[in-house]
Amino acid sequence: MVLVDGVPRAMADIEPDEIETFTLLKDAAATAVYGAEGANGVIIITSKRGRNEKTKVTYRGEYSMLKPTRLPEFVNSVDYMTLYNEALRNEGAAPMFSDELISNYRKGEDLDLYPNTNWLDLMLDNKTNNMRHTLNFRGGGDIAKFFVSGAYFSESGIFKENNLADYNNNIGLKRFNLRSNIDLQVSKTTSLSVDLSGQYLTTNYPGVGTSTIFQRMTTIPSYLFPAVYSDGTVAGHPRPSGNRVNPYNLLMESGYAKEWRSGIQSNVGVKQDLKFLTEGLSLQANVSYDAVMNYYMSRTKTPKQFYATGRNEDGSLKFKEVVAGNPDFGEPAESNTGSKNIYLEMSLRYNRKFFEKHEVGGMLLSYQKENQRHDEALAFRKQGYVGRVTYMFDDRYALEGNFGFTGSETFAKNYRFGFFPAVGASWIASNEKFFGDDFKSIVNNLKFRASVGKTGNDNTGGSRFLYRGTFTTGTTGYPFGIGGSGSLNGMNGVIEGRFEAPYLSWEIELKRNFGMELGLFNNKIDLQVDYFDNNRSNILLQRRTVSAVAGFRQSPWQNYGEVDNKGIDGSLNVRQKIGQDFILSLRGNLTFARNKIIEYDEIPQLYPWMNQTGSRLNISSLYVADGLYKHEDFIISEVNGVKTYSLKEGIVSSSLSSNIRPGDIKYKDLNGDGIINQYDQTREIADPSVPELIYGFGISGEYKGFYANVFFQGAGNTSTVLGANVPQSFFPFQWGVDESNLRAEALNRWTEEAPSDNVMYPRLHSSTFANNSAASTWWLRDASFVRLKNVELGYRFQQSFMNRVGIKSGRVYLNGNNIYVWDKVKMWDPELGNANEGMNYPLPSTYTVGLEFTF
Repeated sequence: MVLVDGVPRAMADIEPDEIETFTLLKDAAATAVYGAEGANGVIIITSKRGRNEKTKVTYRGEYSMLKPTRLPEFVNSVDYMTLYNEALRNEGAAPMFSDELISNYRKGEDLDLYPNTNWLDLMLDNKTNNMRHTLNFRGGGDIAKFFVSGAYFSESGIFKENNLADYNNNIGLKRFNLRSNIDLQVSKTTSLSVDLSGQYLTTNYPGVGTSTIFQRMTTIPSYLFPAVYSDGTVAGHPRPSGNRVNPYNLLMESGYAKEWRSGIQSNVGVKQDLKFLTEGLSLQANVSYDAVMNYYMSRTKTPKQFYATGRNEDGSLKFKEVVAGNPDFGEPAESNTGSKNIYLEMSLRYNRKFFEKHEVGGMLLSYQKENQRHDEALAFRKQGYVGRVTYMFDDRYALEGNFGFTGSETFAKNYRFGFFPAVGASWIASNEKFFGDDFKSIVNNLKFRASVGKTGNDNTGGSRFLYRGTFTTGTTGYPFGIGGSGSLNGMNGVIEGRFEAPYLSWEIELKRNFGMELGLFNNKIDLQVDYFDNNRSNILLQRRTVSAVAGFRQSPWQNYGEVDNKGIDGSLNVRQKIGQDFILSLRGNLTFARNKIIEYDEIPQLYPWMNQTGSRLNISSLYVADGLYKHEDFIISEVNGVKTYSLKEGIVSSSLSSNIRPGDIKYKDLNGDGIINQYDQTREIADPSVPELIYGFGISGEYKGFYANVFFQGAGNTSTVLGANVPQSFFPFQWGVDESNLRAEALNRWTEEAPSDNVMYPRLHSSTFANNSAASTWWLRDASFVRLKNVELGYRFQQSFMNRVGIKSGRVYLNGNNIYVWDKVKMWDPELGNANEGMNYPLPSTYTVGLEFTF
């Protein structure tokens, strides 16, 4: 959950230069008051406000260059054809590409008929740029204070542009932001705040989705055809379907799309001091109205495409038309979307100190929010009540009690409201009188705190009114027993879809937190450490142990799952002045969290290593690789030049593929039944795909206006399985010879001439070979990394110089972001994940030059 100035909003709707504070809440005492949306933590962003001071004007300008952190590499045409021939020979088949044909490609003398197209070099620039300008006004007096900000940001993508077209085919963004925060002191007891902010964005895209373009340019082989023939003719494949589509045409000749988005956020708040009733009592009310409108328009076309079949006597190319196409734009495709959000809040707050030692606080708050989307007949609504009581004795002992009573339209009438209480206590030991001055000169802050409480989650995965049953029609119906072929018997007609589940309710998270804060030497050293122990129960899931013959069309939903999550969270900051002019700072943070599935409604497994219950979330089920099959594992016979391979007695066979040969992956037989099958997959080896360990550390220094900051970011206890998400994007020839590109890493493979286990890829196959592409420890990689996240070098101008030129302050700086990463994945940026085996739009490294002046 993200709150911007107390209102649920998107983080993208606020500019970085508009932010005053950024706070992350995780423990029970802090998040319980947010009820339904506090289970995953709460981010609180406060925007800048006016001050009682002379108006200050701040300008900041940045220009950035962006380049991909890492791009995939692929083999050239000669290597591709050579390796495909090798794959065919491995299977006992004749080569597809003749030596003469490969020789013509190797010569590179006629790239029209024998191309070697590097699609990434052809279609991607090695860098792009963005720029940002912000202008802020801040000031005010006793009656009125203001903060006004304007910003402009633009960025272009790394696709190359068609300079001959009268439209932009690249990705591009232009965004304007405006914010006005006004605070008025209406009377001695009444204050009014009026906040307005807005954004206007225009974005540009190619006529075909960028993910489609990137997938095509990374999956089509280099030997098929050039991007454009040397005479300017648009190239295409004789069978232009699937991946056999020219990605250059998709980028340069498919047209364009544009999107316009305008958004406005408004908030009016009133605070009334009620000290005439009792000192410390106040009443606050806030009304927020946000709206966003989107207009999308695309104009697409398909050019005529040709395939060169040879050359005429005069040397010109012979063409066959393969796509009739239409080079003219069709009618624009248009769509509109929009939504509005209304948020109402009223609270009664009390803060007062008695007899100099007793400080009491309290709050009662009521809120309601509504989200109306243009394509939904019914608005999304929530309402809730929040309470908080705090007590502090002598700045040493603190107690806190909170509750959230939240209602959501997600659930049925009797299950809509959830009650989420929490309590917390803290002891500021450093304020105790029994610690002497000598101790306090060293330890200026020592605080222990603890909290326990409940929060909730009403996220049903996008299925609205999940508690209501549905009906549908179809060609299948309720299963009535099992037929002779083993299939389910069913009746046609009107059938039940989703089963009614009026008892569905909140996921509940029980949070327990114990923490310590330590400040040494006048807070030159600041240490914070927290231990958390969370249990999430009532997790919404579909039952897995309901048999299909029980009569359910689909497994019923139920609040049934349970997960434990424990860990530590810590930060350390050190700041030391050395001499008169040098300041050195060190900082670090670390979070380690490990979860355990307590209840998953899992079908009983035959072997303990198969259990999901008791294991961690996001763990892959893997076969355990035992090297590669060797020639000595087989009895090899040969008749008429054809070799036959039979595994020797005692060598484990595989049910995943037939025709196992030397060079294929061998697996461990975990259950000892002599064959590799699903019962040999284990969850006990891999780390989760989501890191359990996240950390960062940095150093900064200042000297006579010069400063430098360096920050590293890392993740650990995480792994990835290559090829597990989209096997066709990773394993050789899985989509066939015309539709599968081949990574450069495939050159490091097992061969008959050099059989070895110390290779990246096992024996090559000309199509899908399940034994080698199965998720296994052969493809398991440690996804931990350490990244040089940020480096900034700058200079703050001396105040004496600034005063002479009429400027209050100023600085210039150079900044680098995502500069370098140390990891073991290597083939793609580890933070990109394996969603498409690294064949997604790349993450950028960013290098920025900037300046900032305040007048």
